[in-house]
Amino acid sequence: MAQRVLIDFGSQLDSVDTFLRQSDSIDVTCSDTTIRRMRQFVFKHPAISEIGIVTPKGELVCNSFGVLTSPMFIEEPPKKRGLRYHGPIISEFLQVSAFVLARTRHDGYEINALLPTDWINDLLHLSKYSELDYIAIVDSDSGVPIFLQGRYSLPLGHSLFPSSQSSEFEGGFDDQSRKFMYIQPFKNVPQLSVIVSKSTRRILTPSPMWLVVLCLMYVISWVGLVLLLNYYDQRLLSSRVLLLSAINRDELFNVYQPLVDAHNQHIVGAEVLIRWMHPLEGELGPAYFVPEAERDGTILEMSLYQIDRAIADLRPILVANPNFKVSFNVNGFLLGCPSYIKKLCEAKEIFPRLTIELTERDMLSQAKIKSVLHQLVDLGVEIAIDDFGTGYCGLQYLQSFPIDLLKIDQSFVASIGLDNLQSPVLNAVIEMAEKLGKKLIAEGVETELQAKYLKVRGVSVHQGWYYFKALRIETFKNQLALEDR
Repeated sequence: MAQRVLIDFGSQLDSVDTFLRQSDSIDVTCSDTTIRRMRQFVFKHPAISEIGIVTPKGELVCNSFGVLTSPMFIEEPPKKRGLRYHGPIISEFLQVSAFVLARTRHDGYEINALLPTDWINDLLHLSKYSELDYIAIVDSDSGVPIFLQGRYSLPLGHSLFPSSQSSEFEGGFDDQSRKFMYIQPFKNVPQLSVIVSKSTRRILTPSPMWLVVLCLMYVISWVGLVLLLNYYDQRLLSSRVLLLSAINRDELFNVYQPLVDAHNQHIVGAEVLIRWMHPLEGELGPAYFVPEAERDGTILEMSLYQIDRAIADLRPILVANPNFKVSFNVNGFLLGCPSYIKKLCEAKEIFPRLTIELTERDMLSQAKIKSVLHQLVDLGVEIAIDDFGTGYCGLQYLQSFPIDLLKIDQSFVASIGLDNLQSPVLNAVIEMAEKLGKKLIAEGVETELQAKYLKVRGVSVHQGWYYFKALRIETFKNQLALEDR
């Protein structure tokens, strides 16, 4: 188990160290090329949140967000070469706890990289190593935990630190328990060691009375499990029946969020969204029923119904405007359903400019959909990533998956005109899309300032309340008719 931790975390350290070893070739004057190179590595490596350049005097002059208007004093870089760590610290720019890896160059400049503590928590979460009591990344000299999952304890009467080689121990610990413990320094950062610990409680032979109690508990557990599963099946069946009945009664309907050309204010397409006109609750947004549909599998029937309704609603518009863009939200489950792929192919015959939107989560967790996406691209379907920038979709995914379009998340659009941490990220996304030849759509445009800023930066297709809210089909058609006059 310790070797697994060493591989999981050590491979990330190796990747960062490879970049830092190449730092002698980085232009420390913080040129545009330097900023772009650092920013590309941050996008490519989900473990890294920021890269910085520190002068021999200890001044941070720029990072992957850009050049600092006034240098920030950190500390003078050590003269010795080699990979080192310090932290955890609070990042001045992201205001999150981070772990720092750094190297000093031959000219005395330091290149450092920040690994967010939250990312390390996810990578080494104790739930992935269920047999362990704790996982600790510690200072090899002092034993002070730099990172910890679980309750840290050490052997009684046994000196571990400083630690320069692997060792193990079994016996009493200072939390009055018996454990087995293994410690090993990281090869690339020997100043850090990993410690894992596992309980070694003996299994005692139960007395006859305890056997009776255990049998009763076993029976009770089975009865409780059967009742729970029965309740879950009934609830799941009830949810599925309600949603299927709503589809059969045509209670579900589409609304259309216009896509607007910022240059002439004309509607050039629409994102198709779904609503439920509930007989008791009134109009319900997708948050009230789509998650349930994804859990019970009704999302397939619902999505097939949505495409059929969109074809019926939009066919007259497509006759007059064959270049009209139509977009559907899709998840990895749907792309694994042959009936849904068949329906998309039918829709492509009606909608020449058909787009499907996936989240970054689907891109990362559904690698098997890659071949399906290539088939759809061959048919002329455009592939978009929705809410881009809010997940961990790095450059390797943008380059390996057939992605045509990135939809800038509304949280980044909202940062326009505000002096906050997300503002430089928006510019980085726009710059990266331009370099990779990806088209962009801005979501959540709500003010004239945001619209003008995005248009100047070359993002010309917008959607948001500054232009329109999601419209029912009749209102949508009337708006298109007004534009045609």
